[in-house]
Amino acid sequence: MSLYGALFSGVSGLASQSSAMGAISDNITNVNTTGYKGAKVNFQTLVTKQVSLTTYSPGGVQSKPRAAIDNQGLLQATTNSTDLALSGQGMFVVNTDPDSATSGNGMFAYTRAGSFKVDKEGYLQNVSGFYVQGWPLQPTNNNVLAKPTELTVDGNTYMKAYKQADGTFHYINQNIINPQETKSLNLKTIGGTADQTTQIKMGANLPSGDTIYNPASTSSSGYHQTSVLIYDSLGDTHNFNVNWTKTNSNQWDVETKSNFFSVNTTLTNAANNDTATFKLVGEASGSTTTLVTSASTTSMGYFASTGAIAMPANTLDPLHATLLGSQEALPAGSVLNISGASGTASSNNGDWYVSQTVAASPAIIDDAAPTTVTVEFNGTTRNLSGCQFLAVGGPHLNLGQDPRNWGLQSGDYVRIANSTSGTTNTGYYKVTLGAGFPNGMDLTPADYIITDTTPYQEQRGVTPPSGAASMDILDQSNPSLVYASQGRLDFTATSNADIQNLHGKQITFSVGGEDLNVVFDTKGTLTHTGTNHVIVNLNSTSYTSGSDVATVLAQTLRNPRIWDKDTNYNAAAGDLFATDVISLGSTMPLFRANGSTVEIVQQTGASTMTVNCTDLGTNLIQSQTRNWSSAIPSLDNVDGIFKINAITATDPAITFNGDGTPKEVNVGKMAVNWANGAQSMTLVPNGTGADQRINWFVGNTSQADGMTQLGGTYQLSYLTQNGAKFGNFSGVSVGTDGVVTALFDNGVRRPVFQIPIATFTNPNGLESLTGNSWIETNTSGSYTLRVANNAGAGSVQSASLEASTVDIGAEFTTMIVTQRAYSAAAKIITTADQMLDELVQIKR
Repeated sequence: MSLYGALFSGVSGLASQSSAMGAISDNITNVNTTGYKGAKVNFQTLVTKQVSLTTYSPGGVQSKPRAAIDNQGLLQATTNSTDLALSGQGMFVVNTDPDSATSGNGMFAYTRAGSFKVDKEGYLQNVSGFYVQGWPLQPTNNNVLAKPTELTVDGNTYMKAYKQADGTFHYINQNIINPQETKSLNLKTIGGTADQTTQIKMGANLPSGDTIYNPASTSSSGYHQTSVLIYDSLGDTHNFNVNWTKTNSNQWDVETKSNFFSVNTTLTNAANNDTATFKLVGEASGSTTTLVTSASTTSMGYFASTGAIAMPANTLDPLHATLLGSQEALPAGSVLNISGASGTASSNNGDWYVSQTVAASPAIIDDAAPTTVTVEFNGTTRNLSGCQFLAVGGPHLNLGQDPRNWGLQSGDYVRIANSTSGTTNTGYYKVTLGAGFPNGMDLTPADYIITDTTPYQEQRGVTPPSGAASMDILDQSNPSLVYASQGRLDFTATSNADIQNLHGKQITFSVGGEDLNVVFDTKGTLTHTGTNHVIVNLNSTSYTSGSDVATVLAQTLRNPRIWDKDTNYNAAAGDLFATDVISLGSTMPLFRANGSTVEIVQQTGASTMTVNCTDLGTNLIQSQTRNWSSAIPSLDNVDGIFKINAITATDPAITFNGDGTPKEVNVGKMAVNWANGAQSMTLVPNGTGADQRINWFVGNTSQADGMTQLGGTYQLSYLTQNGAKFGNFSGVSVGTDGVVTALFDNGVRRPVFQIPIATFTNPNGLESLTGNSWIETNTSGSYTLRVANNAGAGSVQSASLEASTVDIGAEFTTMIVTQRAYSAAAKIITTADQMLDELVQIKR
């Protein structure tokens, strides 16, 4: 038994050493194979159970190959940026098919052979034909589904997602390897793309020593401007200005305060002028309506101290004075044009902003008790005591002195203030002087309006850049709250023929469900109807540009009378709409012309206004305004509609602590409706949480990492934004975290892909495949997908390859030992054979 056992033991030795020689031969032949892991054959005894204490039963030996997959190979530098090596634990994920989701074919495997090259279709493929797998990267759209997988590169946030055939995003589950969650990297699809801006980061110092901004003072500080550049989805660049204005101690707003309508600010005193013509700018029947024509019976008095213009009672707009009262003729917020004033009053010619509508001075009542009276005329003020008011025979004011000695004449206007009885016998009056009352004057109550001597309108927010329709700034903590909203209308006309194309076309402004149809008339043939609420008169050959259209339209829109059903009145048609669009006295947006653009600025307290420009077609850029639909998937459709949203976040943009850090930040997002073909940067209203708005970072509270308010001057610390204009793809670089960054010839760098790393509990238990790759087994355990250089996964080294772990010197030494062991095992067989032969010879 032992003799035959010795024979078979020798055979097992031959078999085991042959296996060892096979491993040695594989190791030596793969000494230059990238990522090859050397194999080693270990041996274990094969024992036969001993059944006797006096004899031995031989067993033999078994070979046990061991793949040293977890051994790190040396890294060798190359000149190819897509040669990738792993330093540390883990494997690249690869697939035998470049698009297994579409083909339904392919098999996932794992490798450390990172000699990737671009194949004919643009995919990265290694020499064994495997395609590297990973996660596509997109600038974040702030969808809640994208948040778990977002990563930040160079201060910009990206999401792991890709667009599906229906245009919607698929948000990747980075823990799973399957055709939907891991994709092949295709460099051919990178070139020629553009990214819209999704985030802006700004840091600057707002000087603590600045005064609260006063636009009336040239020496006022507290106003600073920064230009910001953004990219739309087409890669076009746009600039806008962010204006920081100090509005209170430790409080700054994003706004401008200026003479928005470019009106006059200071009246010149004139006691009596009867040569002026008054016009209301932008009446419903055209660009202006004459309220008062030059006539000797219509004299005016001008008071610089109060900004008042006094006139005979019921002078303005006799039609409306009869129907509604004079106060409706020139409501607050109107722009009054004065022309033809002469003498000292000539400097009052021009436009004036009406801050208080027409008011009537009270009739004089008896007040026989001596009283103190202030009398102002022609810029001179006199405080007189012992005066008496007499209602009968005048009405009369007894002054106790002859006012003609002051230079006062009959027909002049005076301002009377009765300090004893308050508002009684206080107002503006036309004076009559007579011989019967040499120490007094007869007073006829006058109507008066108040012009704004500080017409500095608050323009909260940012003027939308060219190509946009509207731009909102939203609250940081609650983006549904609107901090500011502005819009624009850009007319394209370059000739009178272009303007003629506007005939009969309309823009509809809607507030609270009520529409105001503004119709253009270039032929002089349109009349007010129930649908033609406002007619903009362009019937003149002198109108030849978009600037002309914008000027007339802005004048019309800023007239409060056109928005109220009672003052937008036509004698034949009556009230043109049933409910006020904006009632007189209510806050409304500001409108002004700037070249061929009508600028629209929302005011605090005004309601949301919807602007529908669809009817104007190519005559107006904003007719191409785009909005996201509520469908799933949402589509960015052209509908020609945008909104000037109501301001619902009224707190300052930033309030600072005593240490100069932000105490409260109330600006955090920007929303833009584009009209240039780019998709809108707004919240997608389909309930998916998709958000195309721009995140605007100006600093964290109680941290000096953005905007600060410290001593010194205004200094911009940093201003960054993501996004990219069109550029030709020129190559890639790969970071240690596996992020593949596309390089463009315009200098732009854009992360497009991230290569994950798969790790295993027992990598040596993987099953080897042809092509220097492996698949998982029960022995290896299941994969864990990790970000490179994180949580124990190795780092990715670009322009490097991992060399074979084979030591050729050690292999040759092992080969010698194996050869000797094989010879010894063979000797066992020949010796046992001889012994058996001797045994056979005994019988002979």
